[in-house]
Amino acid sequence: MNVQRLQLFQVYVLHENEKLRFHMQIDAERQFKITDPSVCPDKYMQMESALHDAIMEYAKEDELYLNARERTT
Repeated sequence: MNVQRLQLFQVYVLHENEKLRFHMQIDAERQFKITDPSVCPDKYMQMESALHDAIMEYAKEDELYLNARERTT
């Protein structure tokens, strides 16, 4: 996969023994928001800000890895 910029994430959760998927997309304020609240359990809607933070942390770690890899090749 070639990533140019973060804009859309698929989030998978185990909710009541069922695997669910919902999407988060970056908005004009550069915050990841749940795109369709109707498919997202309320528990995770309440965690939207924490999920945004986790995505951004993941992106930082991924960028560090990719940059380190480029320096060694």
